[in-house]
Amino acid sequence: MTATLSFTPQVTTNAAGLFNTSSQGYTQGDVMDDPAVKFQLCTGVLSSSASTPLWGGIPIQELIPTAPSQPGQDTLGSTIIQSTSIATISGFSCYNQGYNGITTPQSSAPLFASGQTAPYYRLGSNARIVLPILASLVSLDGDQTNVQVTWDFTNNQISTYSSGTALPVRILKVSASGNLCVNYASGQANWGPATASTSGAMALCLI
Repeated sequence: MTATLSFTPQVTTNAAGLFNTSSQGYTQGDVMDDPAVKFQLCTGVLSSSASTPLWGGIPIQELIPTAPSQPGQDTLGSTIIQSTSIATISGFSCYNQGYNGITTPQSSAPLFASGQTAPYYRLGSNARIVLPILASLVSLDGDQTNVQVTWDFTNNQISTYSSGTALPVRILKVSASGNLCVNYASGQANWGPATASTSGAMALCLI
């Protein structure tokens, strides 16, 4: 005879009218907390040759810092700059511990200018970072995590793979709505659901 109860203890309810808040969705450039990964966080100095500021959730390339110009000077980390091809991607910028990101009333999302330090995680760090993704790719829900995708360097988002080198990430989860993405235009960046070129969809990626 099987031992049973007259009720199901695992069932939970959320009664209407209680003080509950929906927290569905992701924020671009956010890295999930993980005690095994947090010490992999790096900081680098954005190159003076960068054509635009840096913000969270952007692929970067890492350059060996130049030797100090004077004795006693030390570097603040590697030199980093936005990647322009899959082959040059060495990591992704993030907002974790990016306390020096600049915000203004006209530009609410933190930006990092040339000469500033910016946080990032290298490929192979096993960090789980939120990256923008093409709206049609939310259909990847239920697919394999190692599905091949690429990066759209014009619209700064994960895009459909066709040929060549795939973006070296694993997609763990996709979110079609309720997300915050960075809308950058004319030197200013603001939080928003989408722009004309982006859908606001986000992917949680293992890098």
